[in-house]
Amino acid sequence: MKQLIGSIVNNRYQIRSTLGIGGMSVVFRAYDLMEDREVSLKVLRADRLGDQESRRRFYNESRAIALMSHPNIVNVHDVNFEGRLQYIVMEYIDGVTLKDRMDQKGALSPEEAIHYLRQILNALSHAHERGVVHHDIKPENILLLSDATVKVTDFGIASVPNFEDNSMSDETVGSVHYISPEQARGDVTDKKSDLYSVGVMMYAMLTGKLPFDAPSPVDVARMQVEKPPYPPCKLIPQLPIGFQQVIFRAMAKNPSQRYQDAASMLRDLEKLEEHPEATFPYPKEYRVPGRKNEKLTGIAGFFRSMYPDDEETYLHVRNSQLSVICGLLLSVLLVFSGVGIMVAVVSNLYQEYVNVPQYVGMAYDEIEANYDVAKNFKFNLQYEFDNAVESGVVLEQSPSSGSSVVSGSEITLVISKGGKSIAVPDLTGKTEVQAIAALKNAGLTYIRKTEVGNASVDEGIVLRCEPTEGTEVTEGTAITIYVNVRAAVTEAIMPQLVGYDKETAVTALYKKGLTSVSINEVYSDTVPVGQVISQSAPADSIVPLSETVTIAVSKGAEPEE
Repeated sequence: MKQLIGSIVNNRYQIRSTLGIGGMSVVFRAYDLMEDREVSLKVLRADRLGDQESRRRFYNESRAIALMSHPNIVNVHDVNFEGRLQYIVMEYIDGVTLKDRMDQKGALSPEEAIHYLRQILNALSHAHERGVVHHDIKPENILLLSDATVKVTDFGIASVPNFEDNSMSDETVGSVHYISPEQARGDVTDKKSDLYSVGVMMYAMLTGKLPFDAPSPVDVARMQVEKPPYPPCKLIPQLPIGFQQVIFRAMAKNPSQRYQDAASMLRDLEKLEEHPEATFPYPKEYRVPGRKNEKLTGIAGFFRSMYPDDEETYLHVRNSQLSVICGLLLSVLLVFSGVGIMVAVVSNLYQEYVNVPQYVGMAYDEIEANYDVAKNFKFNLQYEFDNAVESGVVLEQSPSSGSSVVSGSEITLVISKGGKSIAVPDLTGKTEVQAIAALKNAGLTYIRKTEVGNASVDEGIVLRCEPTEGTEVTEGTAITIYVNVRAAVTEAIMPQLVGYDKETAVTALYKKGLTSVSINEVYSDTVPVGQVISQSAPADSIVPLSETVTIAVSKGAEPEE
């Protein structure tokens, strides 16, 4: 397929570079000469042309996307299923996959996860309303644009209404880490299978881990069918319980217990966005019960030994007796608390109080060296990076200056570590958008400059940066990036005009920048009226933009005298 780079497909799509290679197809970055725009050209691999399943999937993908029109679903412009070169022309997406983002950052924040999930669910809601079930929702099939817009792609194994062949093969099962239990079993699937996959993806986004993983894909599929996921709140203790509940409902083994449509799942997520501490009815099958046979010690072990086989009696007796024990302990605690309060009151009568000095702005070395400043306090030291304050100077204190405290109290001082040192990331060869994103993620700012570079380098690619990659700089430093721009275009490649009608030929010349056109109309017994007979410069030759291109156009056969 590499030989296609540089060629023009169907006299329209100029193939420029390879974007990705899969088991079934190759995706190229191309330019639509007719519409004057960049596109992605997905070409069925030559070695798969004889494979009916690959051809079916390829055709299926174009049919699925053609049924939909949504800002969060990749758009199809053109298709061709004839001859040795079968392809789908789609909008060009300049971005990364959600998988790339997750690999880069690990666990995402709930806010970022909801931002992506909202768009994914809106796309699926649109698809499901049209009878299209994706069957392969996973981070690799979610594209992120530079403005954080989501595009759902790869509908190769989607089920399409009224499609003559919706049978499932080994290749159309989907990715084993994200498939629903019914997909793993080979049962009938519907839109709730996609929502299960969204639940798995939400789990991975919020925890940085997959709910089910094993060395063998067969073992992973078995876990999807049989095993409940490990509670994400145990992996991320600060995760609000409502997020876990949404995940568990989406991942219910029984499809009837899942969200019944994408809109209902989105409503719960939007409720969590407004009120992160909100909770929902918890699916019974995902409660994690204690095990009857587990070995217990202490009071619980004592009651278990009395009722080893009677769970209900064990729980009743244990809870009743524990209530009595807790009541006695509380009474003892109240007595000791009363004594402690009395002691504290008496002690306070004899304690010395001092005012807290102003430590903010002082160097800690100076505080430590000055006995009069430090003698009445113990210091709890904390450190933070601060670009504006030099290392060793106090940024904050608690309690604040002027507060009256007992002599010997602890004072918390936050001390500057100076500016955070950051290595300039590798930017050369990245697009301008990618370079800016990399700098922002690293905590750096940027200055953009342009430079006329090598003609073989695409416009908008970063040629170099200052300071150079790997240089240690302070957080917030402005890095100058030099973006490639093309030199002023003075020449063009002459298109093939002979055989085309006059209007098409003139339009092709104008698109190339050749705007000085002379048309000679001549008689011809063999060429139809209005068709180009000849051109002043041959096709594929280099022509200055200032040159006048002359084309001869047929007037038809010369009339008889």
